[in-house]
Amino acid sequence: MPSAAMARGDQRKIDMDLYSRQIGTFGIEMMGKLVQMKVLISGLRGAGAEAAKNLILAGPQAVVLHDDAKVEARDLGANFCLSDADVGRRTRAEASLAHLAQLNPYVAVSVHQGPLTEELVASCSVAVVFDATQADLLRWNEFCRARTPAVGFIAADSWGLAGRVFVDFGDSFMCYDKDGEEAKSAIVAGITQEDPGTVYTHNDRRHGFQDGDWVTFRELQGMTELNGAAPMQIKVTGPYSFTIGDTTKLSTYVREGVVSQAKVPQTLTFAPYRSCCSNPCAAEGAELVVPDLSKFGRPEQLHIASQAILQYREKHGSLPQPNDETAVTACVRLAKDFNRARHAEGDRSLSVEAVDEDVVRKVALFATCAICPMTAFLGGVIAQEVVKFTGKYTPLRQFLYLDMFELLPSPAPSIADRRLTGGRYDDQVAIFGADFQRRLGELKLFLVGAGALGCEYLKCFAMLGACCGPGGKVVVTDMDRIEVSNLNRQFLFRQRDVGHSKSTTAAEAVRRMNSALKVEALEQRVGPETEDGPFDDLFWSGLDCVVNALDNVQARMYVDSRCVWFCKPLLESGTLGTKANAQVVLPHLTQSYGDSQDPPEESIPLCTLKHFPNAIEHTIEWSRDLFEQLFAEGPKEVNSFLDDPGALLQKVKAEGSATSQLSRLGAIKRALLEREGDAPFDACVRWALLEFREKFHDSIAQLLHTFPLDHRTSEGEIFWSGPKRPPAPIVFDVGEELHLDFLEAGANLYAASLGVPPSRDRARLKRLAAALDIGGSFKPKAMKIKIDDKDTTQEGADDDDQLADKLSDELAAIGNRLCAGGSSSSTAAATKLTPATFEKDDDTNFHIAFVAAAANLRARNYKIPEADFHKVKMIAGKIIPAIATTTAMVTGLVSAELIKVASLNTRKVEDFKNAFVNLALPLWVMSEPLPPMKTTSKDYDPVIMGPIIARPEGFTTWDKIDVDIGDATIQQLVQYLAKKHQVEVSIISQGSLCLYNAYSTASKKRLSGKVTQVWEEISKQTLSPNRTYLTLEVSATDLEEGAEVALPAIGTATAQWALAPTAELLAPMKAMTPNPARDRPEADAHGCVLGGLKPRPINED
Repeated sequence: MPSAAMARGDQRKIDMDLYSRQIGTFGIEMMGKLVQMKVLISGLRGAGAEAAKNLILAGPQAVVLHDDAKVEARDLGANFCLSDADVGRRTRAEASLAHLAQLNPYVAVSVHQGPLTEELVASCSVAVVFDATQADLLRWNEFCRARTPAVGFIAADSWGLAGRVFVDFGDSFMCYDKDGEEAKSAIVAGITQEDPGTVYTHNDRRHGFQDGDWVTFRELQGMTELNGAAPMQIKVTGPYSFTIGDTTKLSTYVREGVVSQAKVPQTLTFAPYRSCCSNPCAAEGAELVVPDLSKFGRPEQLHIASQAILQYREKHGSLPQPNDETAVTACVRLAKDFNRARHAEGDRSLSVEAVDEDVVRKVALFATCAICPMTAFLGGVIAQEVVKFTGKYTPLRQFLYLDMFELLPSPAPSIADRRLTGGRYDDQVAIFGADFQRRLGELKLFLVGAGALGCEYLKCFAMLGACCGPGGKVVVTDMDRIEVSNLNRQFLFRQRDVGHSKSTTAAEAVRRMNSALKVEALEQRVGPETEDGPFDDLFWSGLDCVVNALDNVQARMYVDSRCVWFCKPLLESGTLGTKANAQVVLPHLTQSYGDSQDPPEESIPLCTLKHFPNAIEHTIEWSRDLFEQLFAEGPKEVNSFLDDPGALLQKVKAEGSATSQLSRLGAIKRALLEREGDAPFDACVRWALLEFREKFHDSIAQLLHTFPLDHRTSEGEIFWSGPKRPPAPIVFDVGEELHLDFLEAGANLYAASLGVPPSRDRARLKRLAAALDIGGSFKPKAMKIKIDDKDTTQEGADDDDQLADKLSDELAAIGNRLCAGGSSSSTAAATKLTPATFEKDDDTNFHIAFVAAAANLRARNYKIPEADFHKVKMIAGKIIPAIATTTAMVTGLVSAELIKVASLNTRKVEDFKNAFVNLALPLWVMSEPLPPMKTTSKDYDPVIMGPIIARPEGFTTWDKIDVDIGDATIQQLVQYLAKKHQVEVSIISQGSLCLYNAYSTASKKRLSGKVTQVWEEISKQTLSPNRTYLTLEVSATDLEEGAEVALPAIGTATAQWALAPTAELLAPMKAMTPNPARDRPEADAHGCVLGGLKPRPINED
């Protein structure tokens, strides 16, 4: 159970700027518990240092480090905190302290020297032990369980290519939130009176509930006994229905209501380590996780192997040494003995039909080794298990076993190749051999992004020795500057680095980890605008692999397209809170990233935002738009008016409806007039009061005037029902804090646009608001309002046209007076407004404060539960929840794939692993990458409404047509495709540019022009000398049948490369990447190059 301080919810001050992304995942309540925790980490070889890093970034109260072993040279390949100067001189704990303590100033990091003591362990919330003996595991687990409350106990081992984690949180651990997901809600459409009662939800969207969820009800009319009742467990019967308990004795349901998920605490029972040695599923509900879908039964075999390894250690005093065949044989014998004994115990113990000797062998051979992919993975998993002791998320029940045996080279390296030299890479040499280590060092990598993922990848490259050889190099690029919120996850940065370049700072930091790393830091964006340099064709051609560390789909898609064109492996990954994914993209072997995309985010209908919100997300989005309208677009329009009143008025009249014009012109007039007077901030308060009345009273009153509460639709249904929640106007009340929040934020933002000094004096604000008379009262109009996005009604009042014309005349007169007062430009300069640029990470600038106040006021209008400041910040700022644990874990998995890519020419696609992970559950799903999607012929294609021929049959995005006629004219290209591919070309395009259209008379005049010249003419750009090819798309029909023909992308050489010697062109393209596709035929019967684009000299015929 959590400590007494955690249970009381004692709060230390939480740095909201530092932890903002983490709070987006954990929530403020969990953070309040986390900052009370004291954690012991014993064992800092590799995984221990990783776990300590991730945990310290998360922000517990204290972390105690323990490892009295002296630093060895091989430790430098696993523990990023260590340096050559530490070898043989300091303990691992002492050497790690300085680096780890710098990660988070709010965490007290200390070292315990000497053996662990009961006093120390008892003082901790959680004890984590790495690479401990069996005797120590048994002793400290029993001690932790005996405490009141129990001390959480986590054990882990990293044995080369195998790893394990064990978790024990005691006999009775309370989990308050099993998955950390935002509670879902749905609108009730009906409830039956039966046993069990069926609840129907509105069909505007699926309810999203699952079997076993608990729900509560509110706002039901009829069957009101359910309103506010205790949570009820449900059984899902469909996407819009589920059953609850017996409703036969309840009153009849009439209408309305909201059903919401409830987070019901669960008591979880853990079994002691001693019991779990015999039966890893001893605790009720426990199960052995199968992370890799191709390895069913593997966790059981690894459990038996681990017990054999630990028994060997107890007997011999140390783990089996690398590649010690005698020790391996002994471990296999111990594994068989252990399995035999468990089999004799019957069902209460775990046994297998036959021990897999190969599994035991691979664990024993490398039991003393620690490599970065495994240590990074384990460090992320374990740190996340530690934070689960707060009661949020489902802890591991109780063992996790993972192996990376597919990393082993085939054939196995010789004994001589695996001879150890006492260097930092000894553990890797013991597994992969020295020759492979040299190949890692020669890799040429491109890392796109130097944020959280990028920092972890750079660390992994340094630990692995990738890009550390004479010919190796990693280029990292990132345009961003370091912000305070980055320091919580991007562990290479410190407070002193805020404002500096991410890529440059990260490169400098990682060089200190391994001075041999060849890293070049750039700050350019990767996109079409940098294709002429630095990321030109020769740059991409010279790479061995690309590693993405990006945070947006658009950039990922672009990098993927470059990798597809140049046939380069791509390692893709991403995180979202506790979730992560990894994808391996291999030329001609797997799908590219662009072959499969997530469905687009569900957008909020405009009418829902404007008039009929029913969720807090709707009001936050509305408020974010209001911010832009009032403080960004509004001031810009005022400035345009001041620059040229007539032009702006003419522009407004030409755009939108009369109602829209009236709103825009009214805002301009108000902005011009409200700044007058001797007390400018008073005018800002008056402006904010007018906005309050308009947005939260008058517009709502008008909506209710148009659609009264008893209004019925043309079908006779009650209008205000289902997703349409009946609103209520709000009258400003100086005694309401939320009203003052809006007033303060609005007035100060408006003051900032005017250049008026801000005021944070709430007492003064209250006095001003109470004294101001904004005059007037609401007068309803006969207005038309759209009821949904399908409604074609023209919104507005009948007299909006006349009012807009009148207001336009008034503004024209104001504009004439301004111009008459002097030169137009000088007058404009004196009265210009400063538009705001929304900044989510500065809580002092009133941006989020305004959005939060406006969103919650609108929520009150519609009786929607309000949101706290941080939730508004996350949604309005589109902040991606992020935590260090997930990031470290997934980079460990991807680093394993990099090792495979380095030996791609000896690999099968089955060796590679895509992954989806959710550490909250916890869940790991690893599987073989899917093959490329093929384009095939169809008798009927629904898009073109006719047959379509794929040429060549079954081509993929990796395939290209190499036009080997040099810098050809369009006529030559058309003839070439007709001859080689039997097609009649209709359209030739390059991106969004149409170079040739057979149906256009004007386009036919381009036939004699060279493709490159036509491109330059249409794009109004000059081809860079570094551009070797133009990528073309062609629409064509079959010469004989006349059916549409689908062709791969076409590459045609540019003028500057058309006459280049063959060897010069082929060198960069053949490249560094081991490519199984090279052994395939160069071209099919139609001349389609399947192995990648190969530039050729011009065909002089």
